[in-house]
Amino acid sequence: MWRPGPDCATFPGTVTTILVVNPAAGRGRAGRRAPEARRALETTFGAVEQVTTSAPGSAVEQVRAAVEAGAERIVVLGGDGTLHEAANGLLRAARAEKPPIAILPAGTGNDYAKMAGTLGVSIPDAVRRLAGGRVRRFDVGVAWGEYFLNSVGIGFDAEVARVVSRWKRLTGLPAYLAAVFQVLWDFPNMELAVETDGGAFRDNLLLLEVAIGPCVGGGFRLTPDAQPDDGWLDICAIRHKSMGAILVRLPLVMLGRHTGLKDVRMLRATQVAVTSLNGTLHAQFDGELREVAGRMDIRLEPGALPVLVAS
Repeated sequence: MWRPGPDCATFPGTVTTILVVNPAAGRGRAGRRAPEARRALETTFGAVEQVTTSAPGSAVEQVRAAVEAGAERIVVLGGDGTLHEAANGLLRAARAEKPPIAILPAGTGNDYAKMAGTLGVSIPDAVRRLAGGRVRRFDVGVAWGEYFLNSVGIGFDAEVARVVSRWKRLTGLPAYLAAVFQVLWDFPNMELAVETDGGAFRDNLLLLEVAIGPCVGGGFRLTPDAQPDDGWLDICAIRHKSMGAILVRLPLVMLGRHTGLKDVRMLRATQVAVTSLNGTLHAQFDGELREVAGRMDIRLEPGALPVLVAS
């Protein structure tokens, strides 16, 4: 079976199912599960071409090439970051009718798999459920010329994602909880000016989350009412407080019951402009770290991503 090299962007003939594997995802879990995933997909969908990511960002070009070569579906074995890259490749492809994308979760947070119905089951069961599922059109956001699928987080959760990315053993919600406690000790105040198509505010914030889905970090329901196909960006702004005050509120955030607190601002919009008044903007895009000085402009593209959702 032909496989592309790390920088190859040419697919021979007609391809149908592309399996994108990030062998490092989930502390190596995706790489170990790749043979099982491939067998399950071949049994269900027929011939499979497997591509293996070689470096951060490599899946973007690999998937773009596969889509332009006629792929009928893209299946990602990895985490939210791998899915983020694959979807960016799919959405940038020069093809009018985009094929659906699916996720077999093997990452750290696996937040998107919750919405796609593939979390918490074996790989063969997930593939069977995908085969009996349906394609839904999910919203995406765009910021700094990059698509995001679940959320852009500015400030605290971006720093948490940075800490989690350095750890070799912890994974899932325990990794994010441990990182939260580490980052809380000395996280600085952010002064942000936020403008939306419904209003504007300026505040000293711990974090600003602009989300399409309800959950980030494997279990933090920052935007609990968000739906991936409702045509809205859900926004959660949490004011900077003492470490003790934040720790007291942490269980409420995990349950999605923080939205009525006086230090929390919840909004909906289709466009958001964020300007830092005291330094560089540090952000996570679906767990992938980004930073830039000055301003971030975010817009919604409703229904732009076809997602194969399990039955």
